[in-house]
Amino acid sequence: MFGEATVYAMPAEDGSLVRMLNVGGVLQSATYLDERWAQCPFAYLRSFDHMFEAQPTLTVRRVLMIGGAGFAYPKQLLVEHPGVQLDVVEIDPAMVDLARREFFLDRLEAQLDEEDRAGDLRIFTEDGGSFLRRGACRAPYDAIIIDAFVGREAVPFFASDEGVTTAKVCLSPGGLFMANCVAEYTGDAMYRLFSQVERLRGHFANVYVVDASDEEFGGADNYLLIATDGTYPFTGVIPYGD
Repeated sequence: MFGEATVYAMPAEDGSLVRMLNVGGVLQSATYLDERWAQCPFAYLRSFDHMFEAQPTLTVRRVLMIGGAGFAYPKQLLVEHPGVQLDVVEIDPAMVDLARREFFLDRLEAQLDEEDRAGDLRIFTEDGGSFLRRGACRAPYDAIIIDAFVGREAVPFFASDEGVTTAKVCLSPGGLFMANCVAEYTGDAMYRLFSQVERLRGHFANVYVVDASDEEFGGADNYLLIATDGTYPFTGVIPYGD
């Protein structure tokens, strides 16, 4: 739906091969090809694990991820954290097919089935905003992850007051709104980052900013934004204003 998808392998710093997914000229996902097939090569994807630093105050049982791409983080989350139930909303059915063929989503589904955990992963092929608006979240989520992009640009709905409000309604008390924010080396990109922080501060009691940049694979800075009405001891937080 968003351009030609190119799949190719490249060596990591340790010499192992990493399979990359490039859509419309932009890297969207990756996977190791060895026994680490369920681990995220990209630092910003691994950063979503900060949600577990909210425990035990917040017990993370139900998670929603908007934007599946190569399903790199869903693999890591469900393999490393049994007991978590994950819903993934991916707008492009061709992307889900590609993730099964080339990025081990099929292996994850088979493993969950063998462990009698098939219900821990549900995949919805639809627009993320529509999913939230139609009240698909009948039970609240403890964390909602937003990683939805068209090329290099974040989907505008989730950077709007309407999108934030719609998502917050679907959160449990003290739940986490988590968003990947890409800030390329321009003033406009940093302005959008600061603007989104201010927008989230208008809806949540606390907003945390964590540097999630990737020295090995990154071509831009990534920041993890965590907005919540709870107070949690997240690590790596950048003091606001710095």
